[in-house]
Amino acid sequence: MMRVFMAILCSLLAVCSVSARDSRHEGTDGQAAIYRLPPFERAVRCTKYFEGWHSEKHHPYVGYGHRLQPGERYSARTMTKWQADALLRKDLRKFCAMFRQFGRDSLLLSES
Repeated sequence: MMRVFMAILCSLLAVCSVSARDSRHEGTDGQAAIYRLPPFERAVRCTKYFEGWHSEKHHPYVGYGHRLQPGERYSARTMTKWQADALLRKDLRKFCAMFRQFGRDSLLLSES
């Protein structure tokens, strides 16, 4: 009985993974649209999604996870989404440059 259950479970998992892979490549899945974006754009969108918006109560963080540095005058109260997006992109480019020696992995390392 247990072998039958495991066989059915493995078959179901195989079918689901093939179905998900096919829909991602065809672009029929709404979430699959992110795979068509360039890697830097994917990093920006993922950061926005997982970091979320930081308000005054998250001080010293503003926008989408930017940590205020000495001398910076950004305010979570007055920051617009457009300004936060520009600041996030600036931060990602800075961190990518910092990890440039690691080649293709520099973008991945900049996200940590």
